Amino acid sequence: MICMAEAKAIIAGTVELEMERYPLRSASMAFFGSAPRDGVPQEMSSGSVSMLKIDDKPLILTCSHVLRGYRERLAEGECIFQIGNCKLDPLSQLVEESMALDLAVIGLTNEQALEIQKPGSGFGEFFVNPTVWPPAPVSEGDFVSFGGYPGELRRATSFNELSFGSYSSGASRVTAAHTDYLVCQFERGHWISHSFEPEPSNIRGMSGGPVFAIRQSGKTGIVTHEFIGIIYEFSEDYELLYVRLAHVLDSNGRMA
Repeated sequence: MICMAEAKAIIAGTVELEMERYPLRSASMAFFGSAPRDGVPQEMSSGSVSMLKIDDKPLILTCSHVLRGYRERLAEGECIFQIGNCKLDPLSQLVEESMALDLAVIGLTNEQALEIQKPGSGFGEFFVNPTVWPPAPVSEGDFVSFGGYPGELRRATSFNELSFGSYSSGASRVTAAHTDYLVCQFERGHWISHSFEPEPSNIRGMSGGPVFAIRQSGKTGIVTHEFIGIIYEFSEDYELLYVRLAHVLDSNGRMA
């Protein structure tokens, strides 16, 4: 088990920024609202999404409550839904959804996946493609990294353009491990973080962002990241981050 001092050492030096950036490389943003019109301010809501391939099938993982917000806006009238630069109807492409687990899986065409990807940008560059599914278990005391797009850092730069600020953590300790979720204490003083943006006062909007277990080989010492799930809740009262474990899904993206 990696301790805090070892976690700091692992991401120290020249690799620390890359360790911090890693979760953002397979994270994108979902946003929805009325179509932009000249002279009318945008009214958009947003969340984060995880870009995943299982058996080479491109999938988007996000929270059911993100789609609930979209359904509510859609019931009020015209509403667009977009992941990165790709407009789509998430409801017609739903592979799986569980309101109880606050998890939704959206299937993509290969063309849509290419439209969402932003190679070379450092953000949403690729769909993480595990060689083994499901992910290995995570235990209390392990460390995870995560990233996403807090709503607090979203800015309207023009009537038809939004800017999404990112936030990520290179190593956060797992304080409780359960069958289908993890809990991490939001320890600002202990977070190993080199964010591209000012640290937000809260991380609402990061729901759906990817979470990776930091694995270190006992034989070689090589450090790897394994995709294990998505952020689904943050408790502001107790500063706890909740992670929905992806092993609840089978290789088709449905509930196992």
